[in-house]
Amino acid sequence: MTIADILTFVGIAVSIIFGFFVTHICSIRDTRTRVLKDYYIEQVKGIKGRVGDFFHKVAFGKGSFRKVVSWYDHLAIDVKGTDQGVRKSLDLQIAEFMDILDQYYGEITNWEDFNNQYSASRYIPSTEHKSRLLQMKYEIDEFLNDYVHHINQSNNYPIWKVQYRRIKQSYYYYKGKGYKCAFCRSIWERTEKHFWECIIVLAIIGITIFLISKVSIEKKDDLYTPLNNISNKQDSIYREIHLFNNNYKPVEIQSKTFNNSSFFSADRVDSVQIKLYQGQPKQ
Repeated sequence: MTIADILTFVGIAVSIIFGFFVTHICSIRDTRTRVLKDYYIEQVKGIKGRVGDFFHKVAFGKGSFRKVVSWYDHLAIDVKGTDQGVRKSLDLQIAEFMDILDQYYGEITNWEDFNNQYSASRYIPSTEHKSRLLQMKYEIDEFLNDYVHHINQSNNYPIWKVQYRRIKQSYYYYKGKGYKCAFCRSIWERTEKHFWECIIVLAIIGITIFLISKVSIEKKDDLYTPLNNISNKQDSIYREIHLFNNNYKPVEIQSKTFNNSSFFSADRVDSVQIKLYQGQPKQ
């Protein structure tokens, strides 16, 4: 088997592996990622509606101190769960929503009129704070719109990182259950799902290495020597002709003419003249 045969085999093997990777891994991964994105986008839209409705009620005097505190405590649970879930599944590059919400909540609880109405059944904000609450609602809406955009544009984590996390989770699960060889069980749980794919890839790699080790390299003919001999002969002929031209001049010693007859036959030729020359040394 020659190198060309090996390269052909390797090309076919790489095409098969690449095609399998695209159709069975990339497509499934993209589908799962799209499902996750759609789920979390719906969660964020729900939170956005709750936040907008709340700020609108507080701004127009339909809330109270206790309701604001209670609302924040309940919303914080949903916001943390959603944000942490997104960041575990997707490589999200944006500030955490909880940090933004904490800033606005801290600003509201520091208002003097808000704290003075602690015991009131309704909180009536001042004109300045009413405008600020509506501005907060607008700013949070803008942030959540950007948040949804980042979710939609984000990518899943690299496959090695995803597998590491799953192995780690499985390890702690089996360890908590008291299983022996928890690490081996967690590794096998990930590899058994792609067992045959791994076997095929390893088999192709092994066959390729074996064929490369057995390849017979065709010995090319040594062209340098004959070409060099031809070059030397041409040089010697050139030198002899050049030497002859320098030392001798041609002198005609005999001439003969042949007519177009039975001796030779050529179209549009009447006769042929042949002249014989001999070299004579130059004076």
